[in-house]
Amino acid sequence: MKKVDVIVVGQGIAGTLLTHDLIEAQQSVAIIDVNLKASASRVAAGLINPVGMKRCIPSHNAHQYFPKAIERYREIEQKLDANFLEVKSILRLFANQEVKHDWQIKFSNTNMDRYISRFFDCNTYPFLNDNNGSAEVYPSAHIDLPTFLDKSREYFKSEGLLLEERFDFSQFDPNQGTYKSLQSDRVIFCEGFRVKDNPYFKSLPLSPTKGEVMTIHIPSLDYFDKIISKGVYILPLGNHLYVVGATYNHTNLTDELTTEGQSFLRDKISDILSVKYEVISSFAGVRPTVKDRKTLVGLHPKYDKIGVFNGLGTRGALQGPSLSAEFSAVLVGNQKNTQNIENQRFMRFFTT
Repeated sequence: MKKVDVIVVGQGIAGTLLTHDLIEAQQSVAIIDVNLKASASRVAAGLINPVGMKRCIPSHNAHQYFPKAIERYREIEQKLDANFLEVKSILRLFANQEVKHDWQIKFSNTNMDRYISRFFDCNTYPFLNDNNGSAEVYPSAHIDLPTFLDKSREYFKSEGLLLEERFDFSQFDPNQGTYKSLQSDRVIFCEGFRVKDNPYFKSLPLSPTKGEVMTIHIPSLDYFDKIISKGVYILPLGNHLYVVGATYNHTNLTDELTTEGQSFLRDKISDILSVKYEVISSFAGVRPTVKDRKTLVGLHPKYDKIGVFNGLGTRGALQGPSLSAEFSAVLVGNQKNTQNIENQRFMRFFTT
């Protein structure tokens, strides 16, 4: 039987970040993952945004999470000899004068000036319907998640760490930490929304949400150097291509596109753009959102060899590096208490 320090189940953004951290902590790792269409990480925007756009407030721990995220992704870029991170601004279009006024008040009175770099008058950009003006949030960033995941997967494969298969619970002993021919001190599940089918963590308060995104071509706009935000995001890819997302559907959790979702995105695009566009492709994925919108990170209270790193949600690209660093420190025994992982809250989900 092969002995490893940690088995990581799932190679979305959570599993990928955790595996990189564990490897760099001199841990031997085996990753068990099979590419699945509905993976949230495969369709996520990858926005590293320090501001809650709806209420114009800093994201939770943004002052800590943002610099850590940028630093960590740069380190992994160098490690993989890849480019997937871009630091850029977000252009927040105002829906009406009331929203604009609210942002201006918060800019003046609540230290939001550290995140809002400037305001623009209405109709600054001829290709946008910006009749109420806009604000620029900077710094923010975007991580190309498919490139990040694919390059990481190539690296894990080259190191002989990846088992490309669906995890078979009938072959797993949580007391011994054994899976088929593997023996491990820890088994960490990073399965995204599929953790709801995990017999050891099915009590976690997951509320999966399906999201649909759309890639569009704007003939008159080769490249716009900002991410546009107004109900949805429009993210520039280059060569006239942009990604638009996303929808929120709590009932249909398949990887199939819906008429309602596609219509919603088209309506939002028409509300934002004043120029013609064409749809190139569309995708759907399911997010592992949590009912209280907090992450699910910790070890099982009964089976101390197994744990979960999940529920990163829409802010996964922002908070993932910090949470992964903390959890990996716990797993290797360098840290007992964590600043951002709520152990008491996590344990409550297992009481009967």
